[in-house]
Amino acid sequence: MKTVFYIIFFTGFGFYGIAQKPIKQLNKSFIAYTIPEKDILPENVAYDPTDASFYIGSTRKGKIIKRTKDGVYHDFVKPQQDGLHMIIGMKVDPVRRYLWVCSSGGNNLIGYSRKDKNEGRPAGIFKYDLQTGKLIKKYWIDIPGEVHFFNDIVLDTSGNLYATHMFSNPILYTIQNDNDKLKVLTPLSEIKYPNGITISDNNTYLFIAHSEGILRIHIKTGKKQNIQHPENNITGSKSIDGLYFYKNSLIGIQPDKNSVKKFVLNAEQNAIIKTIPLEYNHPMMNNPTTGVLVDNELYYIANAQFGSFNKDGSLFSMEKLYEPTILKVKLDD
Repeated sequence: MKTVFYIIFFTGFGFYGIAQKPIKQLNKSFIAYTIPEKDILPENVAYDPTDASFYIGSTRKGKIIKRTKDGVYHDFVKPQQDGLHMIIGMKVDPVRRYLWVCSSGGNNLIGYSRKDKNEGRPAGIFKYDLQTGKLIKKYWIDIPGEVHFFNDIVLDTSGNLYATHMFSNPILYTIQNDNDKLKVLTPLSEIKYPNGITISDNNTYLFIAHSEGILRIHIKTGKKQNIQHPENNITGSKSIDGLYFYKNSLIGIQPDKNSVKKFVLNAEQNAIIKTIPLEYNHPMMNNPTTGVLVDNELYYIANAQFGSFNKDGSLFSMEKLYEPTILKVKLDD
């Protein structure tokens, strides 16, 4: 690991460190496991603490793989079963025993040929029974000419769901546990490309990553404000993908920067006061996307391999692909 020296200065928002020399590589992650199916192009991973199993979603095949505690893999949901498209965000509700799944149309999916402008893009949220793998309910939007894309979801402790919707109309949707209906919670017209979403430990705030930073929403009042942060600290062409709340910090995965970072918040949770790199340019990284917190570690997809297509639109041959790798990194010093 290369030594990096910092200059510390104070602003009205707190202390920030600016690196005098850029970090070329920071290798703190360990390989948790690999998936013996090279061509699934995974985007999300979920975890069930009840039986220590993982669920991995495929954007290529539109299916969900379950990895048991003893390392056995099987298809929890078969390819494009129940009308699934690309599998994007997923979350386990361990109390009510649900697996919540975001699924959206897109060119990664085998056989997908719809054009956004003419036919629109469908998207929805699926609720599965964790015990049986059977679909409980499907919340689907498919309107000609409209481009829909559910990106990521988070659950509060009562089982209420919040989901980011991007592209044509940035929106924050919710499915409340007491009425089980997909509803608009609030428009997100003030931001572009809402992506990863997480919630504070006390269920007060939602944090949403977007192309220019992180938006905070007070759930009860609906008040919105962007988290204050050092210039160029969390922005980028793709910004943050996976976003997770951990001990008054936000853990962010940045695909375009091949990095995982801890953004420490101030007491008011409206500004970042320190950035701690957790991983940077790991040798296995090829479009890191999202992950899941397991105790004091982040398990995350290191190599979604979304750029592995030939000019004619065909996927690279197996010889050019790698087994999808789940890395894990400790979140505490």
